[in-house]
Amino acid sequence: MNDSIIRYQYNPLLTDTAGFFDVCIPLTNEARPPKADSLLKYYDFSIYNYITPSPEPKQLLHSTSVFLPHNLKPVHQGPLAIHRQSGDWATVVFIVCLLVIAWIQTFYPKRLVQIFRAVAQPHFLNQLEREGNLFKERIRLGLSFIYYCIGSIFIFLLVNKFGGVSPGMSNFGLTAAVFTGLFVFESVKSLLVYFTGVVFGTTESARQYQLNTMIFNQVIGITLLPVIITAFYWDNRYIIFTGIAIVSLLLLYRTFRGILTGLTNNSYNLFYLFLYLCTLEILPLFILFRVVNKV
Repeated sequence: MNDSIIRYQYNPLLTDTAGFFDVCIPLTNEARPPKADSLLKYYDFSIYNYITPSPEPKQLLHSTSVFLPHNLKPVHQGPLAIHRQSGDWATVVFIVCLLVIAWIQTFYPKRLVQIFRAVAQPHFLNQLEREGNLFKERIRLGLSFIYYCIGSIFIFLLVNKFGGVSPGMSNFGLTAAVFTGLFVFESVKSLLVYFTGVVFGTTESARQYQLNTMIFNQVIGITLLPVIITAFYWDNRYIIFTGIAIVSLLLLYRTFRGILTGLTNNSYNLFYLFLYLCTLEILPLFILFRVVNKV
């Protein structure tokens, strides 16, 4: 080291808490004149050892560690890649759905109450039809949009929770694919119901069944919205089970109402009714269960 720069030797055990002397404390064994001083041979620093004696050398003591050993074994031999995906797209979808509900509640509050009453009790379905044609109303577009969005995210959560998303597919891509599949399925199902009504001469019963299916889907979308929002941001298995229970009860009740709609029409064959229910109601649920387990 350059003696012209470092004038004093520093003792780490001595601390100038006031910061007055900056580098060293005078009149102690910290204070040393520079080595280039020609009068160094006349200095006697032995008296300073009585004022501040040199510290004793540190000794390492062996003691028992508080961190006890454990029997945990590593599961993976190497590092695992972390695939983190953004969930901002779901936040945008939730905000849009809430805005749609606010729009419906502002302009169609009476119609929304009638839909919930028609789901709860069958005789309110006739009142719902007398007040207007729900198939051609704007409220249908908003409620159907909520059903497809929330239903798609719900299926995505089921796949992600019990099956796992493929590494090559993004969360948004899977949800978009489910949205498209759900929309195509409901459209094809509606066309088949209309076609069977024309073939068997039960157009009115087919229309009532379509209306019954549509209002149940709309109520499922609105009912699942708070559950899906909570489940998306809070990873809790019981919230997912709550959503499954709500959907299962509503679908079972909808199937029961569909059977009653077919039985009230004497011209409707029970065999075709059973075949229809197995094809368009039970089979899709079985396929969905298999897809969730395999994806």
